[in-house]
Amino acid sequence: MTESSTNYGLSKILLAGGVVIFAIGQSLLFIVVAPMARSIGFTEFEFGIAFSLANVSLIFAGPFWGKKSDAIGRKPVFIIGLFGSAVGTAAMALTLRYGMDLKEAGVTAGFGLLALVFASRVIYGLTASAIYPSSSGYMADVTGWNDRAKGMALIGSANALGSILGPAIGGGLAFLGVLFPMWAAVGLSIVAAFIAIAWLVEPEQHKIRKANKDPAKPALKFTDPRLVPYMILWAAFFIIFISLNFVTAFYIQDQYNITQIDDVMRVASIMLACMAVVITLVQGVLFQIIKLEPHLLMLIAGPSFALAVFTIAFAPNLIALGIGFAILGGSFACATPGINGSASLKMEAHEQGTAAGYLAAANTSGAILGPVVGAGLYNIQPNAPMLAGGVLMLFISVYAFTIEKPVQAQP
Repeated sequence: MTESSTNYGLSKILLAGGVVIFAIGQSLLFIVVAPMARSIGFTEFEFGIAFSLANVSLIFAGPFWGKKSDAIGRKPVFIIGLFGSAVGTAAMALTLRYGMDLKEAGVTAGFGLLALVFASRVIYGLTASAIYPSSSGYMADVTGWNDRAKGMALIGSANALGSILGPAIGGGLAFLGVLFPMWAAVGLSIVAAFIAIAWLVEPEQHKIRKANKDPAKPALKFTDPRLVPYMILWAAFFIIFISLNFVTAFYIQDQYNITQIDDVMRVASIMLACMAVVITLVQGVLFQIIKLEPHLLMLIAGPSFALAVFTIAFAPNLIALGIGFAILGGSFACATPGINGSASLKMEAHEQGTAAGYLAAANTSGAILGPVVGAGLYNIQPNAPMLAGGVLMLFISVYAFTIEKPVQAQP
């Protein structure tokens, strides 16, 4: 159903570069925006509710852009996502600047400013969410059956690399102003969009789809039995992962008696870096050399995820905690090409973008439910989110073995 990737080397590099820049901007949002929200007068609860509600838009936007990329092509949707990332980040930066001006004028942040934060995040979510479905669909178009996991791993490693570079760029540019890193991300996204306009090649598969389009073919549904198992896997992964991320700073502070906020954030950054570095090395280097079937990677991801969160739950010191996060990185390194690659191999060519959008929507459930689950369990016991997540992931691992392996259609 897909063509060889040999003619798309430069385009795949450009695509991965765009994902890196998007991930830089995404990570900067949480590094810059969260502390700024507190400084302009919002409570963590108010800010968290605004972001969680805004993230609901991602559930609808991801599938929408996935379908659009199937219909009009991967390239235009990817470019829309890059421009949308720039516009959404700029809107958030302007909102925070307005909040800083209000604070300097002695005006307390109110509902109006919170509504602007919500609106900025919605703009970002509705447009930047075009990037993942279009990039995943692009890789599905330009990779064959045996290279699908390799292509999906490239997208995953690009995302992880951006997550590493984001904090570094934020710290390196902060001396120019607290909002300057966000404006730098805006500029990078715009440059990446124009580079994509000039040099990103639309996959030949899109022309084939348009030429062979059969109006009688039903559109891929959210409840398609070929796709639902992989959506369940991603929803479980991300609910646990986001809940863990949400409580990590508190856990470090409470379990290891680190009281200074700067020290807590430094240790938390190191832990997340341990995870991101492993993802980048495994997906960006190892999986580009060694070919493993997506189904096998999917089966490995669950047990290794359970091992990671149990290690974190019982880590006696920071070294053991770092090992746990590194194992977590290895799990995600397998999950992205494993789950997305397996799902892609079960889809027809005209369904690839839509399927990627639905999978992205499943991920979003973690962004919505994860903070609530993590905070609720943490109030019971500090390591309860990890213990509950490990148990759930053991059940999910068993469930993964019931998912039928993709079978290549005979020509």
